[in-house]
Amino acid sequence: MNEIIISRCEREFINKAIALDIRLDGRKLLEARKLKLNFGSNWGCCMASLGQTKVVANVSCDVQQPKLSRPNEGMIHINVEFNPLVARQFESTEQSEIGVMMTGQLERCFKDSKCVDLESLCIVADKKVWNIRVDVNVINHDGNLVDCASIATLAALSHFHRPDVTSTGDGIIIHPFNEKDPLPLTLFHHPVCVSFATFENGKTVMDPTYLEERLGVVQLTMGLNSYRELCGCDYINRSSKVRTDVMSIVMNNAANYAVDLLKQIRESVKIDVEARYNKETVKGCRFNDAIAKDKITSMISERIQIKLARWNAANSYGNLEDNKNNTMFVDDQVDLCEVRDLGDGSAELITSSTGNCVGEGGPNTWNIPESSTDEDMSDVEVVEETKPTKNVLDNIALSDSEEETTGLVSTADLI
Repeated sequence: MNEIIISRCEREFINKAIALDIRLDGRKLLEARKLKLNFGSNWGCCMASLGQTKVVANVSCDVQQPKLSRPNEGMIHINVEFNPLVARQFESTEQSEIGVMMTGQLERCFKDSKCVDLESLCIVADKKVWNIRVDVNVINHDGNLVDCASIATLAALSHFHRPDVTSTGDGIIIHPFNEKDPLPLTLFHHPVCVSFATFENGKTVMDPTYLEERLGVVQLTMGLNSYRELCGCDYINRSSKVRTDVMSIVMNNAANYAVDLLKQIRESVKIDVEARYNKETVKGCRFNDAIAKDKITSMISERIQIKLARWNAANSYGNLEDNKNNTMFVDDQVDLCEVRDLGDGSAELITSSTGNCVGEGGPNTWNIPESSTDEDMSDVEVVEETKPTKNVLDNIALSDSEEETTGLVSTADLI
């Protein structure tokens, strides 16, 4: 993996800012970025976003034979994949070092801590068990991939529903979702990772960005659940100068943050699951709601959406308040437009089929209206229409000059 080179100016600027308790994104030292969860159309598909860091986790299942050492327990596997489009330092030839490290951290947090009830995944002892696979794909990298991946994995496992199974003695019947309702996974506890980065000056920050991770000399990742129990820990120290006991300093903040984070994950999963059973659509929970609508490319549409500083619902359908903040219209064109309230301080401008509106070219002033009289056309002079004639090649007269004479050349003339 080829890391991006950080200039000396950037390094000194960030270190001095951290020494003054200032971060580039305006957060406090022990303040995390805002979490956003979006669920896909299938069970167990979730995208977690921590700022610009985005990770998608997808849970799938299949029936396999159990291990000889665990004949009555199912299996769970976690796989982390990186795409070269995520960041230019990731290579597509082989799995990078950070991918192997993240896979190990997630397995210690979820698999080794006995998060999933594996005995409930047994169908027939010694013969058939469920194999749960979690595929974690990094969409965008802006630091703290471990925390974002753990949140996406936990939300996907909590959201996943497996098919119901009936054993017939000789075989098993896997019922589709239209025959029997799917069954959720049984989770004993809900762990999540919380990461910190410590700089050479001894300052520690929570939820570090990519630049803060590169400049930090100590990295601490703890797996915590809602009971404030430690499910896993990873500690990396790249400098012998820093000997601060980071865990004792940030343990209380990490536990409080983990409790609030798990509460938000459970509420988001509960809202989406209930909406699926009721066949409803919840705004802000699906993948299409994760599309940024404040970009130039997302503003391409047939209808123009305008945002008003002060909106009065009684003034819709063409009657706008005459103030400085609202859009100004020409008096004779207000009736041709329609403004509808979309909520959340936004409105939509709709053009009627009888004319044009301001910003769309205006009415055509070249056409003569049908209601005009002969007096209005007194100054108009009618000219006869003439159609241009096409010149045909046969009608072109050729002169008798020597340059235009033609002749045939035989093969003997060419020898």
